[in-house]
Amino acid sequence: MEESQWEQRRISTSGRTLRWPRALLVFALSDLTWEIVKANLNAGVRDDWPWRLTVLDASTCAAVVALLAGIIVTRTQLSQTMQPVLGWSGVKGHSGELGDSLRTVSLVNAGGGRAVVRSVAYRIQASLPPSDSAVAPAGWVPRATAIESLASLGLTRGDDYFMLHLGSGAAVPMTNVRKEGMELLALGPKAVEKLSVLDIRIQVIDVLGDVYERDLQCVRPIPAAARARVF
Repeated sequence: MEESQWEQRRISTSGRTLRWPRALLVFALSDLTWEIVKANLNAGVRDDWPWRLTVLDASTCAAVVALLAGIIVTRTQLSQTMQPVLGWSGVKGHSGELGDSLRTVSLVNAGGGRAVVRSVAYRIQASLPPSDSAVAPAGWVPRATAIESLASLGLTRGDDYFMLHLGSGAAVPMTNVRKEGMELLALGPKAVEKLSVLDIRIQVIDVLGDVYERDLQCVRPIPAAARARVF
């Protein structure tokens, strides 16, 4: 997977604050064009259908176009200023939830605006071919399914790993300091041994209603000889 695919991305914009103003601007521009073309026709032609159709006169259309264009430009600037920036770190130890953590993942919002959690999903792969009773579903799964998958691998919550229950509506702390961030995950030695892949996908909503998404590479496949040095 390309590195850019792990970067934060905006996956949707609020229709109320962006798409509707754009649609109205297109309509107003079309109406203004209609009025300009009609104004340059002969008087007799303007009295015939469909040229006599009028929604807004030219001066009103021009004012509406200027107003909507200003709203869209202001909205774009505000979006850039208030955009959340999801940052994360994965370090050895420093867990407040698991004493023997070899991999502690923290999440922060280093942007200029709030980030409210919309959804969280997980993707898990075992380091060894699982037995029939330990099958991790492919693709992204909710937290409850992820916990079941970890349990099927013989991992106990609270002893082998910690996984924060980050529900919809939770706010991601606004800070650049890792230790002030939100601890999402902590993995002990047994979990590090059992897992080849553990990714977290987080979607958040900003103050304008836009939805942003970022995937966190919490655990990735590495050679067994190098594992002790990395973790």
